[in-house]
Amino acid sequence: MSNSQEEYLHSLKRIKEVEDKVQLEIETHRKLIEEKINSLQKELENAIAASKLQGETLVEKSIEESRFNACKEADKIMEEAEKKSQTISIQIDQQTIKKIINIFLSGM
Repeated sequence: MSNSQEEYLHSLKRIKEVEDKVQLEIETHRKLIEEKINSLQKELENAIAASKLQGETLVEKSIEESRFNACKEADKIMEEAEKKSQTISIQIDQQTIKKIINIFLSGM
């Protein structure tokens, strides 16, 4: 075999070695990228689940606070109404009775 043929074959072997090495590097890098994507996907799913749980907790807390405040306001209104009802007094005389009867009869 001539020197040029040997050099040509040697060059082809080196090219093949470089191609194999680059292909291996590409595969290794691709695997690392896939693992990173999978890891980020899991992190994202966990973050979404945690956010959903936190949101549900906040909604429940808000509902409880609103319920508590509504009950407190209702109790306050009832207390005021009770106080007002105790202070109201009616003086009924004949003229007032006639007015009340007239009001009822005019509605019929």
